[in-house]
Amino acid sequence: METTTDDKDARWRVIATDLRAAILDGRYPPGGALPSEPELVRTYDVSRPTVRKAIDTLVSEGLAYVMRGRGSFVRPMPERRTILITDRDRPDLAAPGNHPDVQAFGWDLAHRDREPEAPLFTGEKTPANRDVAIMLGVRPGHPVIHRRSMWHRGHTAAIHGASARLEINSYTNADMLPDWDDPKRLAQYRKRPGLFYQSLYREHSPVRWMTLTTARIAYEDERAALGMDYAEAVLIIRRTMAHPNGHPIEVTEVKAPANRYEIGHHRELADEPEADLRPQELSDNGIDLVI
Repeated sequence: METTTDDKDARWRVIATDLRAAILDGRYPPGGALPSEPELVRTYDVSRPTVRKAIDTLVSEGLAYVMRGRGSFVRPMPERRTILITDRDRPDLAAPGNHPDVQAFGWDLAHRDREPEAPLFTGEKTPANRDVAIMLGVRPGHPVIHRRSMWHRGHTAAIHGASARLEINSYTNADMLPDWDDPKRLAQYRKRPGLFYQSLYREHSPVRWMTLTTARIAYEDERAALGMDYAEAVLIIRRTMAHPNGHPIEVTEVKAPANRYEIGHHRELADEPEADLRPQELSDNGIDLVI
């Protein structure tokens, strides 16, 4: 009986399904080798391209990786950390003075060994692209203040020894902060962690907060910035400071690898929901970021 195209397609799915189940059941441990291509060819009576398609499927799902000349292996799951969403004091995460390296080592030491092409943070006035214009309720091309900060957390992931990374972007309608162009004021915004938000509060209070979380496949530039593999999902947390009528004032957007971070809520994790989590509690609960 002649083998149809549909039959051939089904074989790689069968192989992928069997290997996936074995990985999830623990029959192939993290870092352990999967059956070789010749072994799978004999077991399932299929061609090498069919086996490779099955293995490629597991790679795209983040369950396996391939080493040329050595074979296919089970991908170790990285240590998962937590991003905490709070309804208490909300820090200005994009403020340079709130960067964890600046907090830990001080301004000068945090900058001493940095390469010019990889700054800890940047801040500039720039025309809003389509997505930012939608976020802030302005026209595309309208001037916005874009602040960007990269956090490299010290916790080592299991894969390739890469540290977990977070990308933080803040967008503000430039009309909201007309003194941004004053060099002296700009220097103060950089050095004083709370000044940016204090200025917005002073001019636009009362404010309300809205936090939304989503995920999607990461774009190429996001994969490079966050140290992610092909076809991995990026977790996006978008927190908006807005007028009581809902019109946005500032938007903070946190991007993180979805396979290394999960979301927690302050009231559910804190021993005392009405109190701020202490540094030791953050550490005990594996929390890298409070937003």
